[in-house]
Amino acid sequence: MASKFYITTAIDYVNSAPHIGTAYEKISADVFARFHRLLGDDVFFLMGNDEHSLNVLRAARAKGMDPTAYCDEMERVFRRIWEKLEVSFDRFIRTTEPDHVKGLSTLFRALEHDIYRGHYEGHYCESCEAFLQEKDLVDGCCPTHGTKPAWIKEENYFFRLSKYADRLLAHIEANPEFIQPESRKNEILQLIRGGLEDISITRAGTDWGVPLPLDESQVIYVWVDALTNYVTGVGYGHDDELFRRWWPADVHVIGKDITRFHCVIWPSMLMSAGVELPKTIYGHGFVYFKGEKLSKSRGVTVDPLEAADMFGPSALRYFLMREGTYGRDVDFTWEQFRVRYDSELANDLGNLVSRATAMVGKFLGGEVRNLASSSGDALPSLAASVREGVTADMLAYAPQSALARIWELVRRANAYIEEEKPWVLAKGDRERLEQVLFDVLEAIRQVTVLSWSVMPGKCEAILGELGLSFAPGDVPIDELLRWGGGWGDTIRVTKGEAIFPKYTDEDLAARFDVVSGAAKAAAAGPAGGGGARADDTREGGESTMVTFQQFKELDLKLAKILEAEKVEGTTKLVLMKIDLGGDDERQMVAGIAESYPAADLVGKTIVVVANLEPAKIRGIESQAMLLAAVGDGALALVVPDKDLPPGTGVS
Repeated sequence: MASKFYITTAIDYVNSAPHIGTAYEKISADVFARFHRLLGDDVFFLMGNDEHSLNVLRAARAKGMDPTAYCDEMERVFRRIWEKLEVSFDRFIRTTEPDHVKGLSTLFRALEHDIYRGHYEGHYCESCEAFLQEKDLVDGCCPTHGTKPAWIKEENYFFRLSKYADRLLAHIEANPEFIQPESRKNEILQLIRGGLEDISITRAGTDWGVPLPLDESQVIYVWVDALTNYVTGVGYGHDDELFRRWWPADVHVIGKDITRFHCVIWPSMLMSAGVELPKTIYGHGFVYFKGEKLSKSRGVTVDPLEAADMFGPSALRYFLMREGTYGRDVDFTWEQFRVRYDSELANDLGNLVSRATAMVGKFLGGEVRNLASSSGDALPSLAASVREGVTADMLAYAPQSALARIWELVRRANAYIEEEKPWVLAKGDRERLEQVLFDVLEAIRQVTVLSWSVMPGKCEAILGELGLSFAPGDVPIDELLRWGGGWGDTIRVTKGEAIFPKYTDEDLAARFDVVSGAAKAAAAGPAGGGGARADDTREGGESTMVTFQQFKELDLKLAKILEAEKVEGTTKLVLMKIDLGGDDERQMVAGIAESYPAADLVGKTIVVVANLEPAKIRGIESQAMLLAAVGDGALALVVPDKDLPPGTGVS
């Protein structure tokens, strides 16, 4: 009988579109959900949007929209992004849904014996939408957002959190798997032992939220509202049979900055309501961009679609699960992303698939017999060892270790080709040739099945080239990964396009400078400092908002192009000498040669970002970045409609 596996992620504020830090959590949870499906488990994966937030209300008002209509629009935005990133949730919950509101009201009626009216006076971070104690602050500021919290005074309702300190400690100590990784557990134990205070659970003065059942003049505090989605999403308060089937959650996957809510407040609420606690709460690390924490409020963001659009979602998913130890922080840089992509995906796996399918086509007419029974010990025994290790790693929430094991088999299969030399065997030893190529194809099949939870799209494409379809859970994993167990008597192979196409520096410069995210990519490295900046607005109209102060930090100036020449050995790059007024002359590289021949650029006045950090493209330092509009494959430079001198400011 299949085991039940219920997994959740934190639900997201919809005041702006997701960035790569948000995607990291959803992708990792999806990897675990897919692996349990592969094992044949009965899986339910819940995620969704947190809509009763004052930040969301402000975002709606800034757009002149009704908040419900705004949330409807943002649901479409989020769903498109998660679909693009191959996130396979079973339910997408919204906190404005009637079933959630009904379940939340049911929970609060169960908590009434631990709720009382009182006055709150203290620090409140509007970005976190969280109450902070003095000891939480760093130099008087929120430790997450670096902003000074507001001081608020209001009458509202409190939950007797302090009452549950001893029960929480006892539960954590009796259930070592309850909080993971160990570092998160130690933080929570220290917090509880330092003393818990009762918490405010309602807000006054707003009607954007769920009214408190015992006093409809107050709305339920957004964090309490959000936490409850984990039970309302599987029927609490509206479908008892569904709730009995799925609860308790097997794991809540959350960011390390919200462990206090999930590991202290949430289990205390459940204890008060007489509801069983989740089995595990896993607090993963942050994603940093060159060492700086990603933060929508501070403008440090990486759009996950930039990598997914260029390299495909599987490559992004692979990098995030392979780079660093899950549970710790991950540093995202375009340089390291490119290294992983080139060496491990394009060269190791992509080249293995390409060589194997090409040789079967060339030497055996595209067909090979299933010769599992006559395989040697080396590859089958390694595959069995890898399979066991990967299963243990995935069940322990260690995808980075699982992928490292899988790549042992990838590299061994590549080495096996070099050792056996099929191109030599093709000249006179067909029997050995067929055996060698079968063994390589079977190693690829094993790698692909084991990697599917991380890279579903690419793995399904590889299996298609091997003449196989894939429905996880339909075949027991022991049979699916038995050596030779996935084939019929004959294997028919079709060589397709490169699974992981290779890109040149020029391709990357043109893509990230001209098509999307130029300023971020240029600062990161692969795009360089030159190139044209396109509008970063995504499909559906969503865009990352910046403050006026952030905009003012850009030094936009008019520049006159004095010299221009195509960069030798490239098709898109142009090296220009530009005049920014006074004695300020610089060189700049941009990927615009296909739209503007170098000779036509000389004498033009353009707009550039003059204070962008210099970067090298093809070994040439680029000391500014030009602006351009891009649409329907066409590129147009941004130029003034009046004759103004170089160095004139643009605002």
